[in-house]
Amino acid sequence: MDENIRLSVSKTKTWSACKKQFEFSYILKLPKKIRDYHIFGNFCHRVLELFHQTYINGSTEPCHKVMTDVFKAAKVEYINKMTPDMIKECFDIIHQYLKIVSKEQKYITSVLAVEKKFETPITNNIMLNGMIDKISMDDDNIVKVSDYKTTKNKSFLKGDFFQLLTYAYVILQESPDLKKIRASYILLRHDFEEIEVEFTVDQILKIKDDYIKYATDIVNATAYPPSPSILCGWCDFLENCTAGQLRVSPNQVFGEIEW
Repeated sequence: MDENIRLSVSKTKTWSACKKQFEFSYILKLPKKIRDYHIFGNFCHRVLELFHQTYINGSTEPCHKVMTDVFKAAKVEYINKMTPDMIKECFDIIHQYLKIVSKEQKYITSVLAVEKKFETPITNNIMLNGMIDKISMDDDNIVKVSDYKTTKNKSFLKGDFFQLLTYAYVILQESPDLKKIRASYILLRHDFEEIEVEFTVDQILKIKDDYIKYATDIVNATAYPPSPSILCGWCDFLENCTAGQLRVSPNQVFGEIEW
């Protein structure tokens, strides 16, 4: 494959789910909808990022002081985007996290990086980009990558570790001597419950072949057929897609969904 291409977790998942949605998003570049649950998730991410970055930068302030300061700072950034109910729910989530980290200092001292941006080459022509929410070191000295999730329905995450494998691959490229990498989805709306998995080097390296196949299929595509499903009700481009409109019931209630 001679053509250069940039891939991400969301881009490849969109390709897998629906070629028509991929066309609307990445070929035609139609505008995406700004949804409340995206804003809410970004706000929660921002609070947690600022909290841990403060300690990474060397702060010795007590947890409640730091959390109060960073929540206020994030609130200033998002005040015109968030409803009072959204701010209250995020406050409750962050308050729960504060109780957890106040009891266990390891939740603070173990964090190595937050919101880590990456651009990792898969081949000379394929670049993988994205951001890792949190990188930490567990008590047994195993590196752990984590992704925050604000979804209410956690069932769709179980068994779907493509995103975490991708992040593990990025870390392995930076630290090739690692023998294994731990990974988890952290469920913010479920008292910070974690869906955790551990990957061997062989498991991690297999993701490279997946991305090469995605890249080859995307570059060689000449058509973008739709794949109508229940997910059409949440698609940003439903009004542009006849197949999706036919699939969606007029009475369907649109909830939240995310990768």
